[in-house]
Amino acid sequence: MELTCPNCNSDNTQRLSAVFENGISTVNNKTHGVGLGLGRGGLAIGAAGASTSGTSQTVLSQRAAPPDRKPYLVPLLKIFGGFVVASVAVSALGVPILGALVTLAWITATVGWTYRAAQYNAKTWPVQVEQWQRSFLCHRCHHVFVPIPSTESL
Repeated sequence: MELTCPNCNSDNTQRLSAVFENGISTVNNKTHGVGLGLGRGGLAIGAAGASTSGTSQTVLSQRAAPPDRKPYLVPLLKIFGGFVVASVAVSALGVPILGALVTLAWITATVGWTYRAAQYNAKTWPVQVEQWQRSFLCHRCHHVFVPIPSTESL
């Protein structure tokens, strides 16, 4: 397999998944301190401590991240929030048919988003992940490419 960049012919390339994983670090730091002070009240001693934990990710790792699935919960909560706001606005008008139309729009949007997300997650997302797993990044020009299998026989 030819792993040189087709854009600049550099051999300084790396698989996207490795770029992504190598750019994530776990951070666990602890610090302690002691202080001594002299003032009007006399001598005072103080001690303090702190800890920090979490993860750190490079910008390059963020750019090399795998594709995300379409979410369900947050978009459906937003659709429901829109329904609640529209229902309150329509009830203030006192026109019953508008309430039915708002409910129909809510159901349509909920079913439509759920279907769209499910189709994407079942059909499009796996293809994108497979493409991502085969992709390489050129560290010279930042071009992302899928290497072409070599036609030379061993």
